[in-house]
Amino acid sequence: MPEVFQAFHSFGLQKRMPMRFEADVFECEVEGEIPAELQGAYYRTGGDRQFPTLEDDIILNGDGMFSMFRFDNGHVSYRSRYVQTQRLKAEREARRRLYGAYRNKYSDDESVSNLPNRDNTGNTYAFAHHGELYALREDSRPYRLDPQTLDTLEIGEFGTLKSTALTAHPKIDPKTGEWWSYGVFAGGEPTTDASLHVFDKSGRLIRENWFHTPYPGLSHDWGVTREHLIFPIMPLTASDARLRAGGDYYQYDPDLPSKWGIMPRGGTPDQMRWFDIPGIVMGHVMNAYSEGTKVIIDTPCSPGNCFSFFKDKHGNQPAPAETITQITRIVFDLSKPDSEAVSLHPVNGALGDMPRIDDRFAMEKYRTGYFALRDFPQMGIGQIDWETGEVKVHELEGAASQEPLFVPRSAYSAEGDGFVLVAVDRMAEKRMDLLILDGNDVSRPPLATIKLPFAQPMAFHGCWMPA
Repeated sequence: MPEVFQAFHSFGLQKRMPMRFEADVFECEVEGEIPAELQGAYYRTGGDRQFPTLEDDIILNGDGMFSMFRFDNGHVSYRSRYVQTQRLKAEREARRRLYGAYRNKYSDDESVSNLPNRDNTGNTYAFAHHGELYALREDSRPYRLDPQTLDTLEIGEFGTLKSTALTAHPKIDPKTGEWWSYGVFAGGEPTTDASLHVFDKSGRLIRENWFHTPYPGLSHDWGVTREHLIFPIMPLTASDARLRAGGDYYQYDPDLPSKWGIMPRGGTPDQMRWFDIPGIVMGHVMNAYSEGTKVIIDTPCSPGNCFSFFKDKHGNQPAPAETITQITRIVFDLSKPDSEAVSLHPVNGALGDMPRIDDRFAMEKYRTGYFALRDFPQMGIGQIDWETGEVKVHELEGAASQEPLFVPRSAYSAEGDGFVLVAVDRMAEKRMDLLILDGNDVSRPPLATIKLPFAQPMAFHGCWMPA
């Protein structure tokens, strides 16, 4: 069992075989009853490999495998398709692997060494905005997909946007419909160049501000509140010289603190204030909000390198204890000097990652959060009540959850009144279920279980589009 836990506790140590096929399952097997309010589609994307992987390849380097559960009057059908990227098309034409290590263009076959969209695999976030469906990847401009068929259409058009990178964790303002985004290494190379960019509710670029980060570090997710923007930079640094020498794109530096840039939402980068938090690494954000002089961000934090597929600067892989993430509330009191401004408040019993909320309450004070619980041997889906500190758990046996997603019962229902959709890996049976849980209390038995007769590659992040 420990090796099974290790495989699901850390994406970097995951050893499952690639799927290597696209699938259609008409009329999925269902236990229980699909709630009548679920009318639409749940989209997900993750990393798979159409062609054999390199030795010690990581899941982040996989081809985008986009999937859809379509809900229609109590019935569910499933479809998966590869994102037909330029690199996948080139490899299919050659009938072999052409692209080398993660984000290392110097390791590619000479025949494709000049492909401008080399890293654009569309494998990180299935994202919907202004009626369009995108396959996001944080170092690239996303591909558009057909929401009905999952056919790949084209790389999205974003007006006069200069940044080559759009974050894989965009934030939609539930009041304005704006799409808030940013990108580090925004010029395409591992430098301190970064870009903030905002699109209106129709997808039109309305703002772009460039700035510099303190060092060229990893930044996978961020925070947007009604009054502030929060840019976390983690001490996994990128280096072109290391890539040329055949090294990894990122390298963990335990001697660097994580850096947290905070600027007024309506301000300019010259108003940015950077804070140091040594000894933590984060990857994802549950939510963020402002309250007076305080800026609050809720995030799973680890005491060391939770991106365990990258070694540290001494060539060491992180010890398992360093990679364990705990949901933590970080408070920045902007009225205080830097040395006194930051406080950390971990939530007891909330070990895990892949946090999500009722997105209607994004950017403001909220009560309920969901996450994939990974407190071995206890595995499951967790729910936090931020007012009481209570953590409820839907326990799993011999299985592990992927990212939970909340769907409201209606546009006007109370926070948390709806459904949590979560893919669950049934490891012993080598297949996957999609559970539908009560958003008010995930500890209750599933309202319905949708069964797939096969396992699916790890999908990172997804979205819901109503019918």
